[in-house]
Amino acid sequence: MLTSLRFATLNWLLALSCGALAQPAAEHRDFTVEGLTLGSQVQAFRSAHPEYRCAPSEQSPGFTFCQRIRFERDQHGSFNVMNSFLHSRDGIAVYIDRYQRPAFLNAGDTEKTITELSNQFGEASWRTTMPERPGRPSGVIAVWGEATLEPLDEARLQAIAQGRSAGGGYLIDFLGDLARSAKERLPIYRFRGHAGFVWVASFDQEGRGIARSTAIDASAFDPDSPNR
Repeated sequence: MLTSLRFATLNWLLALSCGALAQPAAEHRDFTVEGLTLGSQVQAFRSAHPEYRCAPSEQSPGFTFCQRIRFERDQHGSFNVMNSFLHSRDGIAVYIDRYQRPAFLNAGDTEKTITELSNQFGEASWRTTMPERPGRPSGVIAVWGEATLEPLDEARLQAIAQGRSAGGGYLIDFLGDLARSAKERLPIYRFRGHAGFVWVASFDQEGRGIARSTAIDASAFDPDSPNR
């Protein structure tokens, strides 16, 4: 039986194959998360989804951050989904994210999803796995396109573990919990590069964990990007 995560993945892939809203710039390819495509105009999407709450971004001045949280239940149990996106002053989507906790999946589901996404994007993923340790969940981060992940150094990890800022930029980890990752000395990455798609999954022995899909063009708000 397909898990709820597989159903969600099929919905994402359907959106990818059908296209959504305005076509993105060529370099953004077709990186779509739940109906919104990287590089597209968000006006129509925002009008169609008034449940999103939007405000000027504190993390990325000059951009607008929008977010909604939904609580759902299926045959596996209850879970919540947080959708968010960031758009520029001229309404271009530069960051789109879907985060689910808990997600219900296992190693087979994870591999299947990565294969499906690789087929959709027409390229193999770059991937990294969570360092193994007894009692720790399994996890994988897969990346497509021209996005890159830069591991944070020890000083920045310590800052996060102590509840302080690690500096600018958007971060991603295996657990969906930056503070926990930093305290457990797990890798945390900063988005770099250009347009890409990142999928993250982690799960314990009972098949419960998190799943995250992110379409991002880090060059739009990365102060170190050569395009700025």
